[in-house]
Amino acid sequence: MPINIHGKQYKTVAERVNEFRQTFQSWTLSTEMVANGDAVIVKASVLDDTGRLISTGYAEEVRGSTNINKTSALENCETSALGRALAAFGLAGTEYASANEVSNAIIQQEVMSATEGLVAYSDAVRKNFGVINSVKVAIANSNREEAMEWWNDLDEETKSILWKAPKNGGIFTTEERRVMKGG
Repeated sequence: MPINIHGKQYKTVAERVNEFRQTFQSWTLSTEMVANGDAVIVKASVLDDTGRLISTGYAEEVRGSTNINKTSALENCETSALGRALAAFGLAGTEYASANEVSNAIIQQEVMSATEGLVAYSDAVRKNFGVINSVKVAIANSNREEAMEWWNDLDEETKSILWKAPKNGGIFTTEERRVMKGG
């Protein structure tokens, strides 16, 4: 059964293979490794019962780029290539990509977004450590006014990046954040 992702219907590769096997029992699905290094490239082909090439699909995976690709880049790549060859053959949902490919892409985007956020946060802490320390010292000395002067020296974007809850790894404690909010 196709999977609905953002309002579009995607078949899994397993569904595409099963549909192919049930309908075209004398036809062939074949795969060929095109490259096997840091990047794995696989070509999948659909051949009719005479051996005539009907459709192809290629896929590429980078070893170690995801958790699955740390141990199974070749297998992951072969699955994607098969899904693409079968989509080119006409066994797709409403979309060419398989549910597997779309879910992997969404995960990759989420990882990249989270990574970018962590990098921005780390950079903001590193570049503004002196100000952060001055805010903390002023709060520790019960001098909220001085703490706020230091804090307000930062631009709004930097303040937004640094205003992260301690439970999410933020540099200011819950008490420091309360004092800075005026509590």
